[in-house]
Amino acid sequence: MTAVVLSYGRAEEGRMDFTGAGEPDAAPGLRTAVGIYSGKTDRTLARISELEAELADLRVEAAKYASTRDQLSEALAELLAGRSASSEDDQSAQQEADAEDEDGDASAGDESEPSKPPEETRAGQSGPSRSPSGQLMQAVEQILVGAGRPMKVKDITEALGRPARGGEGRAPIETTRATCKRLVKNGRAVEHPIGTFAARRVTESQGGDA
Repeated sequence: MTAVVLSYGRAEEGRMDFTGAGEPDAAPGLRTAVGIYSGKTDRTLARISELEAELADLRVEAAKYASTRDQLSEALAELLAGRSASSEDDQSAQQEADAEDEDGDASAGDESEPSKPPEETRAGQSGPSRSPSGQLMQAVEQILVGAGRPMKVKDITEALGRPARGGEGRAPIETTRATCKRLVKNGRAVEHPIGTFAARRVTESQGGDA
């Protein structure tokens, strides 16, 4: 009986020594691995924070660029519209000069008959011009007077029955803008704020009522 107990005690002692020897051998390697991956985790999280901050800065910068682009696009559109209006004015002036020259030649050919103004001249004196640009100006002015309030160029274009959306509406909108600018130049409309127009008679009436 004593021999059996001693054998069991030796076996237990051997098992304990094996366990105690195995744990210290594995622990340093695992501790090192934990440290390595902890460092990688910290560096990755720090990099994510840096990228998120950089992304936020890029979004703010992109918004500034977009705002500047829109302002420049509007300025370019107004510049092109102004050039178009000037070209139409020059063309109208040239047509009037040619008409006057033709009237002068006709009068010189027959001095016995009293000179009479041509039908187009009488029509121009009694009402708006019959040219396409003059008819468009009259139509826009009637829309502004009928509205009784300031209108944006896009709304005026739609009221004229012309396309005002997408690429198809770009040219009609710019034509309407140029026409409104000519009305302002002739004292028949006012622009306030930029891109919004109203008939001058309407604004004067509202000012008088106030």
